[in-house]
Amino acid sequence: MTLKDSQDIDLQKEGKLKFHRGSALSIFASDRREDFIALVCSLLIALGVYVFVG
Repeated sequence: MTLKDSQDIDLQKEGKLKFHRGSALSIFASDRREDFIALVCSLLIALGVYVFVG
């Protein structure tokens, strides 16, 4: 595998556009699930700051 091939592992095509999906080493099955879990975690952190600091 060449250096260029190794950088194109997570390359996605949408129409004529090419873009990198993100990390090829994600533990999540989909980007939507990863975004949802990140949103839930950030809401829990914000709630914790609100309760313990405010």
